[in-house]
Amino acid sequence: MTEERTAGPITVTVDGFDTLEKVLSPSEFRRMAKIVLLKIAKEVKVQAIPYPSEGPWNQPGPYPARWYQRQFGSRWALKGGGTGGNSSSERMQKLWVITQKGPWQVSVGNRASYAPYVMGEEQRSYHEAHGWKKLKEIGAEESRKGPRIMEEELEKSIQEHGGGAS
Repeated sequence: MTEERTAGPITVTVDGFDTLEKVLSPSEFRRMAKIVLLKIAKEVKVQAIPYPSEGPWNQPGPYPARWYQRQFGSRWALKGGGTGGNSSSERMQKLWVITQKGPWQVSVGNRASYAPYVMGEEQRSYHEAHGWKKLKEIGAEESRKGPRIMEEELEKSIQEHGGGAS
């Protein structure tokens, strides 16, 4: 069985779960953990989807220019005029996946074959120079929002169960 290569998956961890576990019933804690992790994972995906701004590397030019056309692939100017190209884009923007792996783990990744080199741990320096963030960095940024999300979800749960002030 071959392992599918992705940008990611990343592991999302949240500080404060241990405190929450002490004050909630086991079933309510599992429910809350699942909600919080899934919300963070969705935000990681939202932050990862947009492409960085285009630059000169995306602009056509006269022969012998080469450039990358988003949603298509490599392009080049032909000596006699016109353009050639290689339709190699897998449209990475549309290949993001979130997988809930039980109440304690959620994974975010991208199925494009080249995703590890664009946003993964094998990121090439030119992708970083063109503004691509590593998925791991996005995950770390979004994970810091965990305590706030937990607090919001806890407030909702209190309101739903009649524990709020009138």
